[in-house]
Amino acid sequence: MFAILIAAFVALESQAVFARCLGSDDPVVTRAEIEVGRDPVAAVAIIAREIADTNPRQELRIAELYAVQTIALAMSGKFGTDLDDKARHALATLASSDHLRLFRRVDDIRQVEDRGERAQMFEGLARDVRSLPPGSGARVCRALDLAYNFAEVDRPREAFSFAAQAYRNSVGEGISVPRAQAASMLAYFVSLGYDFDFAKQLHSEALEIQRALDMSDLAANELVMRGYTELSAGDWQSALGDFEASTAWARQVGNDYAVAYAQLGMCRAALQGEAFAQVSSACEAAYAALTDSGELMRFAATALMARLLVERGDAAGALRLLDPLIANETETAQESDLILALKTRARALALLNRNGEAYADLRRAAEVAEAHYELEQQSGLTAMRARFKTEELEGSLAHEQRRSEARLRMVAVVIVGAIIIFSLLGAIVFILLRHRRRFRDLAMTDPLTGLRNRRATLERADEALRNTSPARPRASLAVIDVDHFKVCNDTYGHEAGDQVLSTFAKIIEGKVRPGDVVGRWGGEEFLLIAPGATEQETAQIIDRIRTAADQERFDFSSGYRLRFSAGVARLNEAERIDECISLADKRLYRAKEQGRDRTCTGDEEGDHGPTAEEGLQPG
Repeated sequence: MFAILIAAFVALESQAVFARCLGSDDPVVTRAEIEVGRDPVAAVAIIAREIADTNPRQELRIAELYAVQTIALAMSGKFGTDLDDKARHALATLASSDHLRLFRRVDDIRQVEDRGERAQMFEGLARDVRSLPPGSGARVCRALDLAYNFAEVDRPREAFSFAAQAYRNSVGEGISVPRAQAASMLAYFVSLGYDFDFAKQLHSEALEIQRALDMSDLAANELVMRGYTELSAGDWQSALGDFEASTAWARQVGNDYAVAYAQLGMCRAALQGEAFAQVSSACEAAYAALTDSGELMRFAATALMARLLVERGDAAGALRLLDPLIANETETAQESDLILALKTRARALALLNRNGEAYADLRRAAEVAEAHYELEQQSGLTAMRARFKTEELEGSLAHEQRRSEARLRMVAVVIVGAIIIFSLLGAIVFILLRHRRRFRDLAMTDPLTGLRNRRATLERADEALRNTSPARPRASLAVIDVDHFKVCNDTYGHEAGDQVLSTFAKIIEGKVRPGDVVGRWGGEEFLLIAPGATEQETAQIIDRIRTAADQERFDFSSGYRLRFSAGVARLNEAERIDECISLADKRLYRAKEQGRDRTCTGDEEGDHGPTAEEGLQPG
């Protein structure tokens, strides 16, 4: 079902799934953006009148209005028209602010044909976007531009990262276009992480804002995307309800194209729920509207119509639709739609007793499915299936990582060759299980350092401690904290701080023993668990880390030295591991009080490191 969600995302790009936002502070421009979300066709004329009525000296406002007009034209299917060219020329002439220049650069980069070159140019744009004011609507909107375009060039990690940043940075925007767009975009990426509940929550947040602002066009689109999320979760009835509601909203603004896409969603939901009779008229309407040459969803609409004909017993009619479709248009089809077409044709052939041909189509469908999952892994799409860790969701989630459970769903149509089909399905299930394991690894990894995150560190520690020998101490652990990390951030910038943390993580991993457990505990803190080690042995490991860290040099400052403090505790000093960590944390702060760049153990006189007089100044 994820291929269906991805197909919907791509196909609805021209509709509203990625309706760009500008993020202006000007209330006149903000109202224009809201008009675009209500009805992009009508908004084009409204914005033109606003430009004509604006004092020519207010060049920034006029330039921003032209930028919003280009968004309305793109959403209206008028990208590249004379009116669009005029608006873009005016924007190029008047654009004087940083955020408008960045807005224009996105369009310029998208014209570059080579994907690799395009990706490099977006990397440069990303550096400039970081110079925009934190928390501003402009920074939120440009981060959304980057999220969408990095996804297009198959850079899922960057895409997910910018979507998450946009959502975090939009916390102060409240009921606004940037906040709605950020929630909607992040919902798409979270859906790819199998966290359907959180994705639905984000879609609902975006929908609530769109309804509050009476943005009917965007609300209709959001209902479609939430419907596809529900469909991916197996909840076809809720999906059908959202698709029906989207149809009604799209009809209110006279957007026939959006109506057709919502009806196509109704048809997909009916396929999953085996309720074709309930929505047969919607399937027929979608087929009639979406089968023109060049239409992105032509293949899907035709395959679903053929499936409806098979359900009605018209096998010959289904073949008349599918034979030319499969023969001529498979190269442009989404894998999920091609599999549907092949399975549907197999059913039609079986109804006509052409069992050999039916079996060949089933086998080809299984091969397409296997190739699709292998390609998905190679392309890096699974990197987007990382959990989103945010400091804000309705003001109540703080530093908490949400974990997702993968749902594996496989629908098998057994017509002929049952034994062979089951073996093919077994191969596909094996691929999906490997896919799920890789996602779990990503979800349990800190993205900056590559170490285990807090939850994964504790789980791995439990496994390691169960295997310790009775003849040895059960374990010692250390809480390690980079000294003066805030000073580093404030002096050299957050990118320098990130470099320090990632480098330090590599140093720790290179100096611990094979069975030791290392994880990022939070911020600049790390946790080391050494099964079977005494406090003194653990302190020796930390000394090796300290020596290596002191020799490291950084390109952002030749004078910066990486130093840290550590507190060590034995597991038998406390009843539970969390109590032992608290004890180590107290000793860490004792090390800080004694001058930093040292290790404190249970023995007050067993500290490792320079004397307090040699230590760094507090801060």
